[in-house]
Amino acid sequence: MADFLRVQDGVAVEAWSEPEGFAIDDCFTPEFAETFHPRGSADIGWIWNGSQFSSPAGPSLDELKATKIAAIKIQTEEVLAAGAPADGLHIALDADSRADMGAMATTAALALSGATEWPDSYSRGWISIENTRIPLDAPTDGIALAAGVGDYYARVRQNSRDLKDGALAAGTEEELNAVEIDSGWPDAA
Repeated sequence: MADFLRVQDGVAVEAWSEPEGFAIDDCFTPEFAETFHPRGSADIGWIWNGSQFSSPAGPSLDELKATKIAAIKIQTEEVLAAGAPADGLHIALDADSRADMGAMATTAALALSGATEWPDSYSRGWISIENTRIPLDAPTDGIALAAGVGDYYARVRQNSRDLKDGALAAGTEEELNAVEIDSGWPDAA
């Protein structure tokens, strides 16, 4: 008894054994019989290239790692786009906003040292993503806001790096799958 695989669109979709005393040509139309090929060690799902079967190669571990790292990058950008939590609101974390926050913190430190006054432009408040002002009545309020936002940003970046390191260190697909890209992010509430 001979074993065959039926091929459809270049892929083995069905296994078939010739009954004793019959040939594929005896059982099917010539067109349909042409879709059967000797099985050898191949199995359903294997690829037929017109002359032989080959195992369907899935992505390599390196390709899976690259996909996981890309997903981590997307997750990181989504967390950053939501902003840092502050007084029930959120502070933008794009590069320009972080630079503005740094300038405000520098001004606050200078005001605390007596080198300059705390400007009215800052005391009017920091504008959140929700377009609501967060009061900064004194330089200490500005420093506290900047420190909180800076800490949140750093925790996001560190978690992103930890996840990437976990993905890069994975020696198997199972270890890579254990790296959960939704875990470890700071609370954005």
